[in-house]
Amino acid sequence: MTEKKEAPQVETPKEKKENLSLAEKLNRAISDIGPVKKDGNNGYQNYRFQSEAAIKAAVKKVIELNGFDIIPSYEITNQRDVQGRKGTVNHIVDVLGTFTITDGRRDQDIVGKMPGSGMDTGEKAVAKACTSAQKYFYKQLFNISDHEEDPDATNSDIGATYQQNMPQQTNRRPQQRQQSQQESPQEIKERLDNALKMLADMQHTTPTEVKSALIKEYENEPAYKQNPNLALLGGATAMYKLLRKEQKAGQKCTAN
Repeated sequence: MTEKKEAPQVETPKEKKENLSLAEKLNRAISDIGPVKKDGNNGYQNYRFQSEAAIKAAVKKVIELNGFDIIPSYEITNQRDVQGRKGTVNHIVDVLGTFTITDGRRDQDIVGKMPGSGMDTGEKAVAKACTSAQKYFYKQLFNISDHEEDPDATNSDIGATYQQNMPQQTNRRPQQRQQSQQESPQEIKERLDNALKMLADMQHTTPTEVKSALIKEYENEPAYKQNPNLALLGGATAMYKLLRKEQKAGQKCTAN
């Protein structure tokens, strides 16, 4: 009588995944995600952008594939109203997002934090702040890129080409007055359009809404009556400095 030998047991892909530590799963997810393309398109202003939905979809795919989840929670740390020259009020909200990375084994949970800020004349400031915190947490955690150059390493002019339009935080207004003597009205308009696109992406809104808010702020100013586009470009620079300060803070992702 011959003895029947049992076939060797082979781990399934699911079992192999479950045997990984959470840190190993996260490392695999970071390798899996790759660049996220600019999927959004603004036909009116003729530019493409990397949407929040595209980033979330890419993250959702790799965390499901690797067997873990990211649970967000938000705490409002500050909120204030900034009154414009014409009486319009921008409500600004700062939040601190806490993101718990978990696969159900509580002893392996990883907790990360990311600040975010949102500004709106209506009721969307909190939602924009939370969206900003989550978007930049995902981008930093998974090293998400879009195959384009780092804008902080290229042109420092807020009105430069859209892919290279992050300015340094310096006072640009004297230079703008000097440039106005050298640039044609069309060139100034193009710089303003690029600045509006950038601010719209930062605030998850449209260039038209950003421009409308700036017009309300500056339409009674002498500089606006003399050169509307140049005055709005100066206002866009001031708005940028406020938002960029919050964004730079958000790029420092700390994990416990």
